[in-house]
Amino acid sequence: MAAMSRRALACCFAALLAACGGEAPIREDAQVVYPLLETSPVPSSDDAADDPAIWLHPAVPGASLILGTDKRSGLAVYDLAGKEVQFLERGRLNNVDLRGGIALDDQISTLAVASNRSNDAIDIFSISDEGFVSFALEVPLTLADPYGICMGVDESGEAHVFVNSTEAEYQHWRLNPGGILQPRLEGAWKLDSGPEGCAVDDAAWMLYLGEEEHGVWLMPADAARAHEIRLLDAVASGRLTADVEGMDIYRGPADEHYLIVSSQGDSSFAVYDLARNNSYIGSFRLAAAALAGVDGVEDTDGLAVTATALSDSFPRGLLVVQDGVNDGPSANQNFKLVSWADVEQALGLSPRPSVR
Repeated sequence: MAAMSRRALACCFAALLAACGGEAPIREDAQVVYPLLETSPVPSSDDAADDPAIWLHPAVPGASLILGTDKRSGLAVYDLAGKEVQFLERGRLNNVDLRGGIALDDQISTLAVASNRSNDAIDIFSISDEGFVSFALEVPLTLADPYGICMGVDESGEAHVFVNSTEAEYQHWRLNPGGILQPRLEGAWKLDSGPEGCAVDDAAWMLYLGEEEHGVWLMPADAARAHEIRLLDAVASGRLTADVEGMDIYRGPADEHYLIVSSQGDSSFAVYDLARNNSYIGSFRLAAAALAGVDGVEDTDGLAVTATALSDSFPRGLLVVQDGVNDGPSANQNFKLVSWADVEQALGLSPRPSVR
């Protein structure tokens, strides 16, 4: 709607509930997990933080970084203690994703992409081996108001980007055909209503995409095969509460292969077993960790996850989620860091035998 987005209406509704002494809906059957750390607040006030991505240091896992969008002003970069180490002012960046292993100019590179609503474009960033993020290129889009974005890298080292608009349009771009950073539009399709979050499973070459008010879809990661799209789960099932927001894929060392989805309407996260016919495993929510001084998580937009062991705090990987209400104490929105080992314990996901 033109006057006020669904997201803005949801925020107003939550504020009204709080003013009346009520609370936003909470999924009662969700398992409870506690975040370990949080990032510094984003620079902008109100509804500003949105989507994270995790950069893995090639040699020192503990020196890995988190990229997070401030959808009013740009891109923040945080270390694993949550301290901001860099900020790139690029306007209204909504979603972000990144990949390494990209064949570019006879080298293997790491690139990040973000949907830029100020310029109706895809912003491309390069990330050095030391973790320094630099703006590289702006790709103008023919679709207005780009919203969600995700990327994957195929077996040849070519990077593919999937970007959507608030008008339910999707575009598929190939960033580096032939190893040259010369983005090319591969195709387009539409959903029935507004999408945002999406994720590419590089190994299976599948695209998972969220239709905010309807559910989660999957299809081959190729616009030419959009006719093969099928529903993974619907809001009508009761396992998700609109809006369906951020999502990412956890691929462990064996057949631990999970899709994590933000069920924004009840501040929970649904987990699906992609190795077992996309079956629903369960849901969890993030409660306040009083001893750590980290508040709970509500109204999450974007999330990112990795199975890489980063430190003693994150031995089975890291989950990063946006927090829509940063109230411990009240401050601008930020991102919470969660040990995947704690999620496994809460949902009874015993680590499966390693294939290494």
